[in-house]
Amino acid sequence: MKKCLLIFCLFIVNFTFGQTKQALTDEQRLNKCIAENTNYFTFDGQKPDGKGWTILENLFTENQFVAWGEYHNSSMLSKLTSFALESASKNGYKTWCIETSPFVASELTKIAKTNNPLETILSFSKDSHKMPSFPFFATKEDIQMLQTASKLNYSIWGIDQEFQMTFPYCINKLYSGVPNSLKQQYKPVADSLLAKWWMPNGKLLDSLTKVVKSPSLKQLANEIKISKEIYIESDNAKRASLMKRNFYKYYDALKTKDEKIFFKMGSNHLARGMNLITKVYDIGNAIFEVAEHNKTNFANVYCMVRYTTEKGKIIDDFESDHNENPKVFSKLYDKEKWVLVDIRSLRRRIKYDGSLTFDTYRLIEKYDFVLVSSEIMQ
Repeated sequence: MKKCLLIFCLFIVNFTFGQTKQALTDEQRLNKCIAENTNYFTFDGQKPDGKGWTILENLFTENQFVAWGEYHNSSMLSKLTSFALESASKNGYKTWCIETSPFVASELTKIAKTNNPLETILSFSKDSHKMPSFPFFATKEDIQMLQTASKLNYSIWGIDQEFQMTFPYCINKLYSGVPNSLKQQYKPVADSLLAKWWMPNGKLLDSLTKVVKSPSLKQLANEIKISKEIYIESDNAKRASLMKRNFYKYYDALKTKDEKIFFKMGSNHLARGMNLITKVYDIGNAIFEVAEHNKTNFANVYCMVRYTTEKGKIIDDFESDHNENPKVFSKLYDKEKWVLVDIRSLRRRIKYDGSLTFDTYRLIEKYDFVLVSSEIMQ
């Protein structure tokens, strides 16, 4: 009897120890995930090399929609995107969705086919108060990315609003559509609109719109008015609705609904669930739901940079009190390699025990992969 009791006690002790050993905190789960699911690749502007890049390329094989949530205005990320466009094309992708308006997307498509796209875009900027006319398409690396898409016969979908810095270009485009017989009469209208281009007068816009014959230019005037409202009201919900409406307009026009689409937009827009910043259900969640409906797959990548420069000084996001990215991922930075972490398994395993920061939990909920750039962004 005593022997049986001893065995029973030993069983209880071992069972309790086993249970305690398995009770990992969320922080431990994340660290384990990082240790088991981190890969790397090198990239100096030439073809990326390493297992991490192979994993990113394989996403184009495995998914109908692949979304890169970017940090803006990085020449290195634009270069990397050119290689991503090539990889996607080999896997049947022929549509590229970007953070511009439908009008600007059509203009970029035309510009990519000119003899010197960069000079063309820079000439527009000179005419538009010395600012880039088209956000995210202002450098030679951006134009190389655009030319790659053109060479590979991508359709470019722009689903966002008109940005304010594009308004002068749009107003000039509207005026160019005024019949020659009315050009002189409506020149003061155009000049008045350009004098306060950042917030154009609605009645003056309507005046131009009435005499313009082209339906696409009439639609452009409407886009400017909608964008103006978004700016005045700081209305993120209206902007998200516009993005989804524009996306569905493109998507509904497809002959088949199995079109593969590569998205490259700001990271907060492409989150699964609510937007990371604005707390609205943005385009990323809509794409995810379409993939669910189609019984296909969606994968999103959170691209981040740790180091930036400001007035010649290097800024470390990890050391900042107002960090843009979860510090647990910033500390993975490697100056020699890009770091890719597959965090998909964590969504099934985290317990929300408070051992991770709030921004880390949100990222785990909303993204499949985290890509940490090796660059120090200028």
